[in-house]
Amino acid sequence: MARSTLIIYEPLDKFRDKQNYWSTYISFYEQYWDSPSSPRGVWFGREYDEFRKSLAIQLEVDPELIEDCFFIRDETGSHYLAPIGSTITPHLLISENHIPMEWFLPFKDEERKFLYTHTGFGAIQFDGIYYDSKVNRSRERLEAAYLTLNDVLKNYKGPDSQSFSLFPRLKQLRTGVANLKTWLGGFDQSGYVILDYGDLNGLINPHTMQNERSVKEIWDLLSYVKEGQMAEAISAMSVTFEKWEIIRRKASGSSKKFTIQ
Repeated sequence: MARSTLIIYEPLDKFRDKQNYWSTYISFYEQYWDSPSSPRGVWFGREYDEFRKSLAIQLEVDPELIEDCFFIRDETGSHYLAPIGSTITPHLLISENHIPMEWFLPFKDEERKFLYTHTGFGAIQFDGIYYDSKVNRSRERLEAAYLTLNDVLKNYKGPDSQSFSLFPRLKQLRTGVANLKTWLGGFDQSGYVILDYGDLNGLINPHTMQNERSVKEIWDLLSYVKEGQMAEAISAMSVTFEKWEIIRRKASGSSKKFTIQ
């Protein structure tokens, strides 16, 4: 099982009713580990239990009552956090064995970032991919994507042979974009949204990781359909969807043959 995540981080002062709690939590965590809390964190042995015991003492609460969060710090030193386990509006979406296509649309290609591993003698190896952007920018992009998809699906009058393979995918993408737009609308618009490839990074060859540009590919697909270039759109869709189907099969251990029609 390989997981990827889409996470919303909101400003610390957004959580006024628990601001003291989260401020203490973040301060203690940074002193304890000298780094922010993220989904990429790894605990060994009893490290997590020992951390929670120490944190409970600092917060003056029982360990069972501790609430956790992921958090980041921007270039000004301001903190943004994503509470873990919220049942009202979850700050974290998880996808198993693949990344939904709509998850790429809150971002642009230039927002792609890499994690690195030092391999000795000054060499580095690409270790992971993630994207980050401000929530307000991401919502604007999703709105633009939705309008494009909606317009094409309503007004396209081209050959049925082209719409047969392309349009079911576009309809599915439109639904995903609409749901994601609604989700993003429930958060502070000055926050950050981060797409983390997570465990799926291990299924991408580190020597070709620089070539993984699904965000650009999906935006190119929308550009093609907007301009009525359906043959190019079908080709772009086939490449991207088949790539992620191969990754999904690797992650799930499936050997079932897959062919895009």
